[in-house]
Amino acid sequence: MYHEIEGQLSIEPIIFDEAELIALGHHYPYEEIESLDITSSQLFSPYGILTLRTQGRDVAIPFARSRKNKLEAALREFGRMRESGDNDRQEAAKSSRPAAQAPTDPYEEIKKLKELLDLGIVTEEEFENKKKQLLDL
Repeated sequence: MYHEIEGQLSIEPIIFDEAELIALGHHYPYEEIESLDITSSQLFSPYGILTLRTQGRDVAIPFARSRKNKLEAALREFGRMRESGDNDRQEAAKSSRPAAQAPTDPYEEIKKLKELLDLGIVTEEEFENKKKQLLDL
């Protein structure tokens, strides 16, 4: 994604780069942007305001009103990108969760544990404690 909303007179350009929004000489990484909203100023004013919310504070970014359509297009693409990124993050979180263990038969577990006891891998005390735990005693 790359959009450049040109500045006009004393209004600086707004740039939507691959990973950040650049405005007023600052770089705002997309993951830190909480919201972006276009707000209007006076009816006949030559500029509007893009309100960027980041880290719990609002930043007012002026833009030339004649560039509003281009800014709205950039905001739509930003919204789509954020939605698809959220879906990707949700899928990644799901896949990184450990799979739920299938319920096991406590008697099978005890048999395996008995083999470990016979081989000397676990002690008699460990065997008895685990057996009581598996049988809910």
